[in-house]
Amino acid sequence: MGKAIGISGAGFVSAGGLFSFRRRSLSTRSVVKMSQEGKPYDLLVYGATGATGKRTAQYLLKNAPPELKWGIAGRSLEKLEQVREELRGSVEGGETRDIGIVVGSGDTSDEVAKAARVVATTVGPYTEFGEPLVKACCEHKADYLDLTGEPNFMRRMIDTYGKQAEENNVTVLHGCGFDSIPSDLGVLFLVEEAKKEFQCGLSSVTTVIEEARGGIGSGTIASIVRAGGDPDSQDPYGLQKDYPDPEKVTEAFPDLFGVQHVPEIDMYGIPFFLSFVNTRVVRRSASIFASERPTQSIKINGSDAYCSSKFLYKEFLGLKSKTSAYVGSAVVGGLFVGIGLALKSSTLRNMLYKGIINNSWKPKEEMVEEGRSKFVLVGKTDEVQPRTLVAEINMLDPGYGETSRLLAEASMMVALEKKDLPAHALGGGFYTPATAIGTRLLERLNEKADW
Repeated sequence: MGKAIGISGAGFVSAGGLFSFRRRSLSTRSVVKMSQEGKPYDLLVYGATGATGKRTAQYLLKNAPPELKWGIAGRSLEKLEQVREELRGSVEGGETRDIGIVVGSGDTSDEVAKAARVVATTVGPYTEFGEPLVKACCEHKADYLDLTGEPNFMRRMIDTYGKQAEENNVTVLHGCGFDSIPSDLGVLFLVEEAKKEFQCGLSSVTTVIEEARGGIGSGTIASIVRAGGDPDSQDPYGLQKDYPDPEKVTEAFPDLFGVQHVPEIDMYGIPFFLSFVNTRVVRRSASIFASERPTQSIKINGSDAYCSSKFLYKEFLGLKSKTSAYVGSAVVGGLFVGIGLALKSSTLRNMLYKGIINNSWKPKEEMVEEGRSKFVLVGKTDEVQPRTLVAEINMLDPGYGETSRLLAEASMMVALEKKDLPAHALGGGFYTPATAIGTRLLERLNEKADW
């Protein structure tokens, strides 16, 4: 017996973001501004002179409520002032808008963390450039969000600054973009629906990316190169090491595989290059929900876990043709193996990384504007005779268009609504979008689908 849950839109609307889904009752919540705690800004976008940072700032300029005091931050005052003028010229009446500037200096990011309650950073590769800001935020009590898709960086930051984040009540959220919000929150949405509809959990969720086209820049490729050769990126349970019994809570599916048929939607899955991070983030969420820490209310038969046994999460790139899937799997799998072997050599890895950094590029604007992505999630209930739930998420350009919107909305929620979010009950620490923000973010994205 199958049940289709309507995370599906009627189609793409205008040129705006579409992360649309239907729920039977969308709750509304008033925005409550938290105390300033002596800091001049509620939110700073760090890296605003880059392509993604500039898009994030532009989104805030168009969509931030008037009570949010936000600004841009970086290393160069001259470049930041130029970006501010470009931003002001991009909207009607923008020349009068107050956009603050904070300049960091030296090898630290103390000035940025001292100036804001929340910092959203787009500066990657994070393995190379991310640690100083994480350190500064944990020291100076600023909540932190980023776009990293580097599991090795996440693991190192958790091990190094996890205790300090807890002690200083700092919320740290990695992966607040295309990787890994759609996967992480899509799974949580299905878990909540299973609880409401069937009063049970989900034993597995399979995500199929039916469409993913748009622009990709050198920063993304550089991040993959930096992360790909690190053992912490290859460990399927790497992001769960600080929680007990990860292999009892979740089951890992191999990253490299052949073709997987998903009969519920009649699609054939092949390796997807972002699954190596998305699967690990989802599994970390499962471990956090299964732990004894206070979380949002998704209790199933008295348990906060996704299911009563092991939770299995799989993620594929989907193709409709079986023949195309086998050809695609051979090509992609071979490419993964070849790149993986090359990245094991530190010499080759460093040469490739330097080549990308020295010849940086960003996608053409028309590629971003025409970009589209579609996720279909298939959940199986944790029952003797499993039932099926299917959800669909439609988005615009995954690399720049939606990523900037996802980061901006998540950051605004942490800045203005933290007392109403699971993050408040959790206390300080390194969490995930699903465990710290929850599906309210999906509702927010749905409300602002046309921007």
